[in-house]
Amino acid sequence: MTGLQKGEVYIVEHEDSWAQSFVCEKDILQNILGEWVVDILHIGSTAIPGLKAKPLVDILVGVRKLEDFQKFDFQKLKGQGYYHLAKVKIEGKEVIAKFASLEPLIKTHVVHIVEFEEEWWQKHLLFRDRLIAQPELAKEYEDLKVNLSKEFPENETAYANAKLGFVKRVLAMNME
Repeated sequence: MTGLQKGEVYIVEHEDSWAQSFVCEKDILQNILGEWVVDILHIGSTAIPGLKAKPLVDILVGVRKLEDFQKFDFQKLKGQGYYHLAKVKIEGKEVIAKFASLEPLIKTHVVHIVEFEEEWWQKHLLFRDRLIAQPELAKEYEDLKVNLSKEFPENETAYANAKLGFVKRVLAMNME
């Protein structure tokens, strides 16, 4: 997993190795977090077959209640390269990331910790599953991401914010 250096935004061709990277990290996380975890799933663009993406695997961790996050063994997580992104403030979610390097800062995995089967859990899975089920929608998303990565090559926040309209539209779609 090559990862992204802090601040960088670029899109690469889909790699089959992303799925295996998720499986390896799922095992690591399950072993460390154990009883606090209900389920661990692969989400984001790297979970969508054939889709170009940032070389960064997104992982969804479901817990019974978000307060369980405070009970995680952060020393063991740190030993595996995972750190809490305390500056990331999102209501109903905690975020940790795995870094291949701390100097320079290179992030390879982002873990979204949310309450199992609650709103964030449902939204992440719905978005992923709709893109998998509708290749034309996935292609539209890929084109948007490629264009935005060129527009914001050094601004992760602007890149992410510029995708929100598309994400909201997909989540609001009526599926017949």
